[in-house]
Amino acid sequence: MPELRLSVAELNKENAQRFEEAIGSVPGVERVDTWRGGALIVASDDSALVASLKTAQAADFKARLDGDGVPSGESTEVRHLKVDGMTCHACEINIERGLRKIDGILKVDADAARGMVRIVCQSERLADLDPIKNVLKEKGYSLRDVRNVNDRESSITMERPSMLRLLWLFAVVLVAGAALTRLGLLGTSPEIGQKAGFLAALFVGLVAGTSSCLAVSGGLLLSSAAKFNARCANASPAVRMRPVFLFVAGRVASYGLLGGIIGAAGKALSPSPAMTGIITALAAVYMLVMGLDMLGMAPGWLKRLLPRLPKSWSHRIMDAEGKTHPAAPFLLGAATFFIPCGFTQAFQLYALASGNFLAGASTLAGFALGTAPALLALGWASSSFKGKLGKIFFQFSGATVIMLGLWNIGNGLTVAGYPLPRLTLGGGENAAAAEADGAPPIIDGKQVIKMTVGGTEAAYDPDNFTVRAGVPVRWEITAVRAGGCLSSLIAPKFGVRTLLKKGSNVVTFTPEQPGNYSFSCGMGMFRGTIAVVQ
Repeated sequence: MPELRLSVAELNKENAQRFEEAIGSVPGVERVDTWRGGALIVASDDSALVASLKTAQAADFKARLDGDGVPSGESTEVRHLKVDGMTCHACEINIERGLRKIDGILKVDADAARGMVRIVCQSERLADLDPIKNVLKEKGYSLRDVRNVNDRESSITMERPSMLRLLWLFAVVLVAGAALTRLGLLGTSPEIGQKAGFLAALFVGLVAGTSSCLAVSGGLLLSSAAKFNARCANASPAVRMRPVFLFVAGRVASYGLLGGIIGAAGKALSPSPAMTGIITALAAVYMLVMGLDMLGMAPGWLKRLLPRLPKSWSHRIMDAEGKTHPAAPFLLGAATFFIPCGFTQAFQLYALASGNFLAGASTLAGFALGTAPALLALGWASSSFKGKLGKIFFQFSGATVIMLGLWNIGNGLTVAGYPLPRLTLGGGENAAAAEADGAPPIIDGKQVIKMTVGGTEAAYDPDNFTVRAGVPVRWEITAVRAGGCLSSLIAPKFGVRTLLKKGSNVVTFTPEQPGNYSFSCGMGMFRGTIAVVQ
């Protein structure tokens, strides 16, 4: 819905109720939020916004449209512009803040999913669109034309890769994954278990650093550095880099700390395996949509389905960019945790599902570290990934993000107890598992199966078992190394959910119905199968 921010002189607790009642009586006004010196009005249409401004003036409130210094009550008009190049929430923030600086523009509302920008401007003050075109061009976007608000074409103008190129891109990703697996960097080695989330987040951070997702954070960094350099024009290059390092340090620290808090909150909430699987899958869907968007293949309706933080949060953080306190760059970098970005929100969900402080902290800190090179060398990054090479790199990154998303969807389904058929990169099934095709011996009325965790190149050895239905099972587990994801073991269909300690562990359950059932680590990264027979 259209919304309008107002600066209202002398608005305080004493007269806030009178203001809210006056504006709330205007037909079409849906919500009125007030604070000291300001208000936010949400209405069903633009005419209601204009009427609310006149009502505020008639009620003796000195109201101005927030941020532009133009008195309310003047004649306005609404234009809907088709803008090419918007791909995400950060693009919306970037465009809104840029266009608001143009004389005559009172209100800007960008919608990346539809590729539309709605502006409220003073009548006769914006006779041509050249100022808008110049601002958009400076920020890497372009104005196509003026259309009706009902135009729902996609905003994506990047060339969609052909089917042949798509096959080539995904083939390269799969081959690269297989090669890294052979080198032991992406294999199922238990040492990788506790680092996989960090490494994946680090890579995605590197990808995000070359995308528009970093436009807002990058703008904050440049602004913060510019303020410092203006005050310290004669400082050495090392000193002039201080706000940059402070900004990046604040960003990494806040992502690590808040990511850990989110992970700990997930443990406190103790979600069921099914809920953990759903959260993991939702995080993967975020990544999948972002990858499709990078390839120019995400429809607008799909992007609109994704939840996101209010844009007002981002604008308030951006409004603090002029603060001059020595710690301001650090605090500003820390605040970027709350700036909407699909990748960030995906890893926030991942941290919640991990239920572990260290897992949440390492994942979010890894993502922030991945974006650090682009922030530390913003000028270089902005000029290095352009032209044909830049397009291929961006498409390759999109294909990689899609594969990571699909992989995590599979992990989520595994945790929930509905695993997909296993696909391994560069490795086959554990040979020991193929021999485990007979039912185990019964000792003292219980079937005894034995498994080692982290003792060999495989996470679970063996990872396939056969047991009889209706007979209790004693599962003897020797944890040689059980860090990260391998520290927890779940078998949803048997009600098994336990933390493994180093050494001997025993789990008991009774299988009731014949069938094939999965077990896995807490995040579904490593798994095996228990076949129940009559």
